[in-house]
Amino acid sequence: MKAFDVAGRRIGEDERVFFIAELSANHGQNIDVAKRTIEAAAKAGADAIKLQTYTPDTLTLRSSAPPFVVTTANAWAGRTLHDLYAEAMTPWGWHAELKAVAEANGLVWFSTPFDPTATEFLEGLGMDIYKVASFEIVDLPLIERIAQTGKPMVISTGMASLSDIEAALSVCREAGNDRLVLLRCVSSYPARPDAMNLRSFETLRAFGTVLGLSDHTRDATVAIASVALGARVIEKHFILDRSLGGPDSFFSLEPDEFKSMVSAVRDLERALGAPRFGVSADEAGSAKFRRSLFVSADVAEGAVLTCDLVRSVRPADGLPPRELPAILGRRAARALKAATPLSWEDVGQRSPRAAVELRPALQGDADALLVWRNDATTRAMSIAQAEVERSEHEAWLARVLDAADRKLFVAELDGNAIGQVRLDKVGQSTWEVSITVAPEARGRRLSSSILGAVEAPARALGVKRLVATIRPENEASIRAFKCAGYYAFTERSQEGVRLLRCERRIVPYV
Repeated sequence: MKAFDVAGRRIGEDERVFFIAELSANHGQNIDVAKRTIEAAAKAGADAIKLQTYTPDTLTLRSSAPPFVVTTANAWAGRTLHDLYAEAMTPWGWHAELKAVAEANGLVWFSTPFDPTATEFLEGLGMDIYKVASFEIVDLPLIERIAQTGKPMVISTGMASLSDIEAALSVCREAGNDRLVLLRCVSSYPARPDAMNLRSFETLRAFGTVLGLSDHTRDATVAIASVALGARVIEKHFILDRSLGGPDSFFSLEPDEFKSMVSAVRDLERALGAPRFGVSADEAGSAKFRRSLFVSADVAEGAVLTCDLVRSVRPADGLPPRELPAILGRRAARALKAATPLSWEDVGQRSPRAAVELRPALQGDADALLVWRNDATTRAMSIAQAEVERSEHEAWLARVLDAADRKLFVAELDGNAIGQVRLDKVGQSTWEVSITVAPEARGRRLSSSILGAVEAPARALGVKRLVATIRPENEASIRAFKCAGYYAFTERSQEGVRLLRCERRIVPYV
């Protein structure tokens, strides 16, 4: 775990977010404004107040030559660097007094030194932590000097390439300083949210530091979002009132905005919590309303439990819904009243089924299969109702017997053919089942037995779920499928024909 202490506060990847209010130029060269800003930052929930320690002459040259004139598309455009920094600097003579105000208000006080003289000055004031600005991440001698203080360092990465970051960290670690924070940053003022690319945290994590965000967008949205991606330090420019003006006012947060940001992040931290699953204490009252299996209509002892009699509903007093496929098709062990939560004590054995055996269909079965297919009752209940010609049938049978995703079986009882059952693959582990009972075998309630018999070869094919399509007027088939344990009967239309779709899972749920 990457973590370290700063002035009695813990900064780390498993710690609360550490909020830095950046004073920068938002004092308007008035020390009273600076003091009131520090006090307001403390009230708004900041953990630290940060200054910038430089003079115009330590930062740039007094020149109006083109390289020294700001050309960015913001309020700084047209000004010389020296003039801009003269307005923005915090007088060094204020530092000790502002440090005392910060500490009196419970804040960590620190600064960004922009040259070795500033580092020496801040060391003399007892600095606990240092900041390296994005523009200075390429100044390795300066970074090396700061690292040699042995104090924790917060390094902004605006404009930095991965090699720039690696070089800066290497310098710090060579100096024996590994108490480091990398801040994702876009050095644009203000920064656009769509330019922030917060997924960069995924790459920055490989550097082995605490991560954070130096945010120059106009509101707190990006800062809050960054916490969910691993930011544990948030730096935002802070101002009493943007109407005070100044070089940094237009992208700084006012006290109420900063306070709202802190509050939102604290809520987010609580919401992130830790990995956990199952019913929590807060959910205990709701858990009793999860779905379970209930008797949905009065059931006589010995009646076959079908989807008309057992349903998955709220509340949670009955058996888990995952048991529905195992229960349907069994008989009731006793008489049951509607609205009774179902238990295993209520469920008996399956009804004895006829000893139907299935064998793979052969080309020699063509005549019998054609007779069954063209039977008037069969056609009336089929989706395709036209009589099939022998040549068409034989070609169809040849295709089916050769197909890997279709299986055709002949059902036999006591050595006599009583019908056929076909499986057609319609999904990764879902096959559609269709059956035909031979005219001479009808009326013996063999359909459910045939459906039961096909489950074993289906499982051998890797089938987990069987589905079927039935005409709504085919009441005998609907009863047979329900007695065989099929459920989820839903109406649909196929080529203008009303149909019922049902299904049955034939392997247990994981």
